[in-house]
Amino acid sequence: MQRSHLLGLNQFTEKEGIVVVQLPTFQKANEILSEILNKYSDQKTALFLSGGTTPKRLYEKLAGDKTLKAGAVGLIDERYSTKDKRNSNELMIRSTGLLSYFENKNVRFYPILQDKNIEQTTKEYDEALRFIFEYFPKSVGILGIGDDGHTAGIPARAKNSKLKTQSSENIVKKMMEDQSGFVDFYELEGYGQRITMNFHALSLLDLILILVLGREKREALKLMFDPSTGSGQDDVSNVPARFYKKPEVAQKTILITDQII
Repeated sequence: MQRSHLLGLNQFTEKEGIVVVQLPTFQKANEILSEILNKYSDQKTALFLSGGTTPKRLYEKLAGDKTLKAGAVGLIDERYSTKDKRNSNELMIRSTGLLSYFENKNVRFYPILQDKNIEQTTKEYDEALRFIFEYFPKSVGILGIGDDGHTAGIPARAKNSKLKTQSSENIVKKMMEDQSGFVDFYELEGYGQRITMNFHALSLLDLILILVLGREKREALKLMFDPSTGSGQDDVSNVPARFYKKPEVAQKTILITDQII
C-alpha cells in the first residue's frame, strides 16, 4: 500500500524520501497514527511497539478505540532485568491496556524478558523474530527518536557514556555490519543493559512509523537531518536515527511530528 493512501487527505511533505506529516498537537498526531494503523494492520500483520513516554498516549487511544487488528505483537527493544520489570517497556505498554486488548482478541504478544540471562534472552527473542517475519506477510513498527539521536534501543554517541568493554560507536558499527542476527544486547552507561532489534531487523519492517513530538525533540530532528551536527558527518554510527534516511528504508517510513523540519 502506498504511503499516500494511508494518509488520505492529510497534508504531508517529503524529506530525503521520508514522508513527513506535521501536526499541531499530540492529540492530532495520535489520531492520524491511529488512522494509518487501522488502514494498514490486519490479522496478517505483525505489530512492533516501542517504549518511552511519547507513544504512551497513542497506546491508550488504541486500547480505548478497540478497533486495531493484528496477527502478533512484539517489542522493538527492552530494558533488561530478571528481577525488576518496573521500568520495562512491557510494563508501560501493559499499563495502557493495549496488551490486554490484544490478548482478549487472542492476538499473541511476544515479550522480550523471560527471566533468563541476557545472552539467552537475546537468543530466544531473535528466534521469535525469525518466526514472526517468516509467518506474517506484513509488519509495522512504531518508533521514536531520542534527544541524542538514538532510536529503538540502539545507542547514540555520547561524550560521557562508557561501555565496560567498548564504545557506543563500536556497538552501532557492529549492528550495522551484522546481517545474520535480528537482535543485539549491550551494557552502556546512560542506557543500562538493553536488548534491541538491530538495523537488519528494522530494515525488514514493511512500514515504519516514527513519532517525534515535543519541543525537546527539535534537536533530535536536527541531528537526524543535518549532517553538519553531531559528529560533523552524515553517518549512522554516531546518530542511529539517520538509518531511516537510507533510500531503501526512507521509502517505507512516515514521520509524524509537531516540529518544523
